[in-house]
Amino acid sequence: MVKGYTVPLSPRGDANLASAPPWHYAGDIVAVEFWTDPAAAEATLPDGLSPDLDSSGHVVALFVDWQFSGENEEYLDPVRSQYREFFVLVDAGWKDQPVSWCPYIYVDNDLALARGWVQGFPKKLAAGQYDKPAVHELVMMVSSGQQVADVWAGTGEIELFPARGEELADLAPVRTGAGFRSSMVYTVTEVRELAA
Repeated sequence: MVKGYTVPLSPRGDANLASAPPWHYAGDIVAVEFWTDPAAAEATLPDGLSPDLDSSGHVVALFVDWQFSGENEEYLDPVRSQYREFFVLVDAGWKDQPVSWCPYIYVDNDLALARGWVQGFPKKLAAGQYDKPAVHELVMMVSSGQQVADVWAGTGEIELFPARGEELADLAPVRTGAGFRSSMVYTVTEVRELAA
């Protein structure tokens, strides 16, 4: 019998890309907040989410250098446990609760890609390779132990350029707000499917 949390399944279960939660993360973040055309932000929302009328097109772009570990000392293999990520978070609502929706996210590591798909993130490899994820449910990441340190804030600037096969530039900023630099840690304890 084969074992594992994600593919590839194998006799011992060691070959799978991502082990089961909990997943522990530590990262250094550079972020810029901006506002886009509210219609462009709304166009990215899946069924079950609604526009956040209080923030009207508010988006945050994040560049993160991550260190990941599960329960199997993955941190001992930096090639597999360290990666870089760029993503945007659009303000939205779910059943009158404010949430952040991630329509676009790019990563440079296949383990991070697999874990992200399990968590509901539409991750693509930064090199441009992409396979359609097997899950399309609206899910929420449940986490604990969030800590933020060494926050620096200032003004932010960002431009999003058109690229073949991408729609990220549709969220082009109409104005920017603050820029941030910080460090953060947290643990993903569960991935929960949201009922529409």
